[in-house]
Amino acid sequence: MNCQNAQSMVLNFINNKLDKEETKEFIEHIRSCKDCWEELEIYYVMLIGLKQLDEGEELAADFKEKLQNEVDSRYLEIEKNSKRKYAAKIVIVLTIAAMLIWMFVYLFFAMFL
Repeated sequence: MNCQNAQSMVLNFINNKLDKEETKEFIEHIRSCKDCWEELEIYYVMLIGLKQLDEGEELAADFKEKLQNEVDSRYLEIEKNSKRKYAAKIVIVLTIAAMLIWMFVYLFFAMFL
């Protein structure tokens, strides 16, 4: 992903409108690109601050920390889900292999016994 793509995704990221793959690519890019991270921070502070003002909430002073936590939690969730999918695929493959072995053994013994 390049900076232009990442910067065009900032608002969608903040509003949680990116799919999992886009979110993962976006986060990986902003973690390695200071300029894009700063762009995200600016929009995040502005949008979340306006939202808090509109809702009559007291403005939080820890926007950067909240943003970092949000980015980290979304990335961890994506990683956790991909590991689950990988584990599920392994279980399916092993189940099929076990069934094939069982069928082979059953047929082998049925033919020779």
